[in-house]
Amino acid sequence: MLRLPSSSETLADDRFSLTDLEAEGPISFWLILRQILVPAAQSSSELIDALNTIAVTLRGHTDSDNSSLRQFLDVELEAQSFFGTTWPRCVEIALEMPILFPNGYLPPLSRETPSQIFAPRQIACLVIHQFLCTLPKLPWVPIHEEENSQDLHIWYAGEQPHPKAVRAYLTALFTFFERVASDSVAPHSISLTLYTAPSTPHIESTLLFKPISITELETPSVDTSLIGLPSGACVISANSSIGFGRTASQEEMHVGCTPQSLPVKLFTPPLKDNEVMVLRGCAAVVEMIGYGRNAELASIVPVDATTPHDWSARTMLFMDALALDGYDTSTSTPDLLPGNVDRELTKAYMAFASYREAPYETVVTGHWGCRAFGGNREIKSLIQWSAASMASVRLDFVCDKSDSFAFDFQSFTSQALSRGWTVYSVIEILRRMGPTDPERLSAFQTVRSVLNG
Repeated sequence: MLRLPSSSETLADDRFSLTDLEAEGPISFWLILRQILVPAAQSSSELIDALNTIAVTLRGHTDSDNSSLRQFLDVELEAQSFFGTTWPRCVEIALEMPILFPNGYLPPLSRETPSQIFAPRQIACLVIHQFLCTLPKLPWVPIHEEENSQDLHIWYAGEQPHPKAVRAYLTALFTFFERVASDSVAPHSISLTLYTAPSTPHIESTLLFKPISITELETPSVDTSLIGLPSGACVISANSSIGFGRTASQEEMHVGCTPQSLPVKLFTPPLKDNEVMVLRGCAAVVEMIGYGRNAELASIVPVDATTPHDWSARTMLFMDALALDGYDTSTSTPDLLPGNVDRELTKAYMAFASYREAPYETVVTGHWGCRAFGGNREIKSLIQWSAASMASVRLDFVCDKSDSFAFDFQSFTSQALSRGWTVYSVIEILRRMGPTDPERLSAFQTVRSVLNG
């Protein structure tokens, strides 16, 4: 369990004599935090001083040089509005933590407690504390592992591998703070559910493939037309330790654009092979365009009455693919190692079948596990399409126009649908293929050759 800063068991030394207590040794950190935050900071320097005081009080040192954050506060924000209205309101919500979370702990999701539901105010409180860096290291994260951070200090330092992406994440965060302060955040609840599969799903031998659409993009993007709204879902190509980061992977961009999703990291231990995390109800705040070093802010998503989105239906499917980047893919295809096809099929099926009353209208996905993770695009696309068909949902496969993949996949899917190929037959072909077999070089062609006789 994650102990919150409001817990009576969270203690710290009053290094700067901020309280009137003269006790020797550690005291309640919450008493110190109130003195740090009240009155609320009135400038970027005061806010960064508060962050540094929190860091030294809790950890004995500052977490970063904060120069990136300072530049953002000084250049990107309208200071009078933020420090006059927004930040004082955020401080009020942060200090409501003992009321919003009365037991002082956040229990992780598990097979025994697979689901939790939170009010928007609870989520906002957690996000503000992630910004303040008051939360302790997650119990399942190694103490010296910096990138897998529970808070947002990784965005504050001047040296950033993808500075344009971090600027977009900070824009989303501070826009969210403005909306929280002005009560313009939608009132619906947010749910987190951990789904666990007891075994590899059974495939009916006569099951046919469901229709599929293939969307080609000139430039990769994270925008509201590509997240499964209004009644679908979107695959988040997650690491096993899900959440945010300071680069621009697909997962980091989706989470960074959606501040309400940031606390999902606090509840989710590393995903096992038979687990997926499903997050519902989080509103995107910004859109991004590009990928990797080219990723940058595209626009801010409006919240006025003309906004067509029902964010209560927004569903994010956190599913981690196998990390195959350590293999030499010039001599073998590790996707075909024993058990790997079933592992990926189970993972995708669990996510696609996680709907409630009715199947998702569509699931938006793409090259899941095929970039940094080193997966084979043809094999992964066949597995995802098979899993979607097993779950009775339509897949919207998004890819770019940089090569022939979209044409090849479109040709394959058209033939599979017109000739009535079954899901079982395609998966069985993949299961029989070995990682060094010549046929591995084109799964599309191999399946065609076998099923066309």
